[in-house]
Amino acid sequence: MTPCIDQIVAKIRPKTKALLRTRGSYSVVSMLNQFRTHIWCHIEYSQGALLLAIPSQLQRFDHIQNQFLGHLGLTDTEAFVTYNFAPLSVRRAIGMLGFLHKRVLGLSHPGVNEMFPLLGQRAPWHDKQLESYYNTIVSHARLYPRSIFHYVLIYNRLPQWLVDMKSVQAFQKGLNAVAKSRAEAGQSTWREAFQSCMDVVNTFH
Repeated sequence: MTPCIDQIVAKIRPKTKALLRTRGSYSVVSMLNQFRTHIWCHIEYSQGALLLAIPSQLQRFDHIQNQFLGHLGLTDTEAFVTYNFAPLSVRRAIGMLGFLHKRVLGLSHPGVNEMFPLLGQRAPWHDKQLESYYNTIVSHARLYPRSIFHYVLIYNRLPQWLVDMKSVQAFQKGLNAVAKSRAEAGQSTWREAFQSCMDVVNTFH
């Protein structure tokens, strides 16, 4: 995945520098909105595939965003709590979980529905469990934690009130609110929200 990330970084780094040259003419809110518009689209277009990249490669995107915030005099916590400008790691997790919730709502392509069948049973957490294939891995097990199937395990541990949301937008808004409350409370692990089963269990159960 490194060549793919190299290509994206080569696009967004000069765009970010160009954007920062205009910061004397715009408010902080406007600068953040322009970053959302002109930078996030390049990073998140291939988000589902980039999950396979090792963490140190994905952190290259985080570094560019954090540098941008630093030039605006903001920390990532301040940007999230005050301006709803979330770290890319949080956005990535919420995006993947939103993709799975879309399948649960029956709004996905039939091929996606076939890949992630509903189990039709209630686990300790909620009654909309998806097949994760965790017990059938026979090769490349090290790639599993960096795949969409890992997020199935995480989705399967969310609380009932979240998976009962009637739209993807409401579902993702609920996740975002939980992550923001953790940031406001000063939790040291809020940047890792919804990225592991243990995090979800500790947060909700």
